[in-house]
Amino acid sequence: MPAYLLTFLRVEDAEAHAKDYLPGAHQVLLDFGGRPLAVTEDITVKEGALPEGKVILVEFPTKEAALSYYDSPEHKPYKDILDRVAKNDMAVFAGL
Repeated sequence: MPAYLLTFLRVEDAEAHAKDYLPGAHQVLLDFGGRPLAVTEDITVKEGALPEGKVILVEFPTKEAALSYYDSPEHKPYKDILDRVAKNDMAVFAGL
């Protein structure tokens, strides 16, 4: 069953994010079976409130694969960079 990683990202240092985080982090995501489905700031909220930021939606083959990616030693250095250059809200959930 597929699973999804949903992130609302607020980048505070765009240069470091683009140079130090994105190239390596994207490859790790792909290595764990992640498939980006959406990356956008064009959001129309119809009801309630969502966290601020760019929306990123990534599909994984399973919830276990998504959690393995997030908790992996390969991802950790990039998570450390992201923690320095951005703020985010993130969730992992199973699909149908």
